[in-house]
Amino acid sequence: MHLESTIIERVETFVRHPIFAGSDQAMDLVLDDLESLERSDQIAQATYRKLREMILRSPHIVSGR
Repeated sequence: MHLESTIIERVETFVRHPIFAGSDQAMDLVLDDLESLERSDQIAQATYRKLREMILRSPHIVSGR
């Protein structure tokens, strides 16, 4: 799935980018978007879960969710 591959690549790049470190608000928006994409069947549930876990384990989330 081309769209799914593109989304995975962009989220992975976003998570690694140091400018967003500690940016809970930015990551919350990405998580909301991913959830919407999963609910509309634009990305697989497994992809959503993988990317969600990647974000939640990243240094961007500082509030200890």
